[in-house]
Amino acid sequence: MRTMFTVVVLGLGAVLSPAEVQQAARIPRVGFLSPVNPPTPTVPQPAFEGFLKGLADLGYVEGRNIIIEPRFAKGSMGDFPNLLQN
Repeated sequence: MRTMFTVVVLGLGAVLSPAEVQQAARIPRVGFLSPVNPPTPTVPQPAFEGFLKGLADLGYVEGRNIIIEPRFAKGSMGDFPNLLQN
């Protein structure tokens, strides 16, 4: 069984280019939950912007090597359970 797996992996490596193999890697998906309104061009959301900057400082670029799924409760704490489930 292990030999068959090795052959399949080696076979895929011969068929796929290095870029395709790299794209096949799983991209991490991170959630961000906030009790306030989402940021707008005129009203920033400092916590979210700081979160994005921290990820960027670590080398993460949204859409390239990380997926960020922000959720904003817009002041309604009762929405938190629903936002957590999504």
